[in-house]
Amino acid sequence: MRYLFIFLTVPFYGQILHHQMISSQGLTTKTADGYIISQTIGQQSVIGNSNGSTVVIQGFQQSLWGSYIASNEKTEISTQTYPNPFTETVNFQFSQLMPNQITVYVFDISGRLVFEKKETIDNSILTINLANLPQSEYLVRLQATNFNYYTKIIKL
Repeated sequence: MRYLFIFLTVPFYGQILHHQMISSQGLTTKTADGYIISQTIGQQSVIGNSNGSTVVIQGFQQSLWGSYIASNEKTEISTQTYPNPFTETVNFQFSQLMPNQITVYVFDISGRLVFEKKETIDNSILTINLANLPQSEYLVRLQATNFNYYTKIIKL
């Protein structure tokens, strides 16, 4: 009876350990061919390689992006992002006029800020040109007085 009890608890304990990984951020380097290589140990975050035209993304761990995007449900102003995926410009359409200045932050898959711009718009559409960014996934944060909006965009 004692051996049966141990046998049944081992698979359960192994499943708990499976979802609690330890990670250490590795180095980010740029090769002579122009590839940017980011590495982590333990797959705690999404990693990828890019040379500006090709992106290879590896990893399976969920990032914090989902919790940021879920926080959009608490805002009174709804926002649409289009086209997504995009090639050069991306539009953000607001459900009402935005009288204040909007700051646009774009983060890459490693969480680094790759684009920042302050913009004042006259209508309900904000257009941002991101043609100089390599093909990849990005997290966008739009910030104004009493307004924060997060979304994931994909550049082709």
